[in-house]
Amino acid sequence: MLPFSENRIFASLLPLLLAGCSFQTPSPKTPNTHPIGLNNPPIQVLLINSVPEITIVANANWKVETLEENPVAELPRGTTATISLKEGRIILESAGGKSRHAAIRLESAAPGGVLEIKKVPYGVGWWWAGTQDRTYEGRIEVRPGAKDFLEVIVVLPLEDYLPGVVPTEIGPTSPQEALRAQAVAARSEALMALITKKYAGANYDIGSDVESQAFSGNTKRTAQSDESVRATRGLALLYEGRPISAFYASSCGGHTEDIRNVWPNRAGEKAYWNTAVFDGDEKFNYDLTREDDLGRWLTADPKVFCNPSKFEVPNWASKNFRCEREVTAEELSKWVASHKDIGRVVAIRALKRGPSGRMIEAEFKGEKDLFIIGPELAIRQVFEPPLKSAAFVVDTQGPAERPERFILRGAGWGHGVGMCQTGAIAMAHAGKTFREILAHYYPSSRVETVYP
Repeated sequence: MLPFSENRIFASLLPLLLAGCSFQTPSPKTPNTHPIGLNNPPIQVLLINSVPEITIVANANWKVETLEENPVAELPRGTTATISLKEGRIILESAGGKSRHAAIRLESAAPGGVLEIKKVPYGVGWWWAGTQDRTYEGRIEVRPGAKDFLEVIVVLPLEDYLPGVVPTEIGPTSPQEALRAQAVAARSEALMALITKKYAGANYDIGSDVESQAFSGNTKRTAQSDESVRATRGLALLYEGRPISAFYASSCGGHTEDIRNVWPNRAGEKAYWNTAVFDGDEKFNYDLTREDDLGRWLTADPKVFCNPSKFEVPNWASKNFRCEREVTAEELSKWVASHKDIGRVVAIRALKRGPSGRMIEAEFKGEKDLFIIGPELAIRQVFEPPLKSAAFVVDTQGPAERPERFILRGAGWGHGVGMCQTGAIAMAHAGKTFREILAHYYPSSRVETVYP
């Protein structure tokens, strides 16, 4: 890739980023067409879209208006209120009374005011799903959503959004250089989302969960995580002059993966082609696409950054480098049958593996038929709960022709594309800078300034 001067970066981004000169709140019936400015653009983040009612607590004086800015109510500090959706109308109930509206917006009467939303759903549709009380700054907009659910969105500047992403994604106690690497990656992902609309809905630019990147508002912020955002302001990962979708996952298991093997629909993102590498400074004589080599790799103790026996990693990550899981033939047969009835499962075979050892295509052999599935996430989701990683080998217990149990030995947690968050933390503890961390995990991209 040719080097880009700062002026050339701005020149290449201007047609994409400058669609106008001001930000206006979209009306409830108007598609999201807000312009994106170079200097700290606004971003609309979908917080909730899976419940019909929320409870809020004003931790400062908040005002409620319609989207047309007509006054609705005042919520003094300490006020608890409920917002619900009934017959297509937004119902606001508090000590001040009850009112019905097409949509509403809430803003603090003074800068920096915080609003708490009780029991915010997260991980919706995943096995770790739950709820958490969360606090937010910015402008909160509430509209009728799909399936009689509320659509709750926060609107705030990008640099105010990132402090809610960094500690949520990599943990607030991570070392500063890892936090800075995460901040640059998260900023890149957000900018790409604004430019391409890849995560956008009619009224928002990006989600707040794993479908894009996790955002929990002020809930997990610390002075250290906030500093990582300030210290990297305006920095993003660029490939051919454009911010990349900066993918990352919890643990690569010792080797990262090529995007073409994980998301065929994203194969056009050339920044991730041929960038899958062993997660360390040393070279290893393993071909992880081969069953024998992968089996040896899984029992080895290599000096890779996400290996807790070689580098300092957080407790939450220490059990993700290597893992083992046993399932009975009856369990597995039932899970496979929800996709295709092949009878009792008697074998699992990798038809194709990526360079990290992750299965890209798998065959489940049954007594009646075969079931073939891919790519890697679909393979993981055959199991209940889904496997942490598709980088696994299979052993069996019982008769070879009709096993009673399957023993899966695997590596890592997640898709393996881009930054290994555990490895980034280990690199930071080992004295690597955030630029060195990003160069290791995004070798085809460069850290550049896209706004001051």
